[in-house]
Amino acid sequence: MPYALELFFDPRCETRLRRFVHALRETQLGGTVLIEDVKARFHITLACFDDADEPKMCKVVEDLAHATHALPVILSSLGMFPGAETVLFLAPVVDQELLDVHRGVFERMAEFTQTPWKLYQPGRWVPHCTLALKLPRDGVQKALDHLMESTFPITGELVEIGVSEFEAGVVKRYVCSHALQ
Repeated sequence: MPYALELFFDPRCETRLRRFVHALRETQLGGTVLIEDVKARFHITLACFDDADEPKMCKVVEDLAHATHALPVILSSLGMFPGAETVLFLAPVVDQELLDVHRGVFERMAEFTQTPWKLYQPGRWVPHCTLALKLPRDGVQKALDHLMESTFPITGELVEIGVSEFEAGVVKRYVCSHALQ
């Protein structure tokens, strides 16, 4: 099963994000899968890979946590990955600190995996916090109208780094996680 190496938000920010998802649920966007439906915590994915040496991976994640302080985050815009299974997300302001953490992850990944996904590599990565998946075309405008009533930006901190294992987009388990310094 594949893995995702992720940054997680502080509790206050998570509560605000949960309100966004509940608003989407109330909008009844037929067929839409919300982030909570796949048993995922709100996060920004730094990397995905198909397999890993779990003990080595967890040691690297612990090292990264000890070397990284909590990162301020500003979720300032709505975005979409369009297609048959459109993804609706909030996009963070990308600053040098976030890019440095992302690059640092990729510099260490060879220690525990040989299968990084290309879409998450430096220079290709689109940082985002997923709200909904499989958003039907006729639900896009409805979702945007509903979310545009919310107050932006959403500010908070990225306070934890961890790894989830998933199958068919659903989180099966959280393998390890550590608070950032």
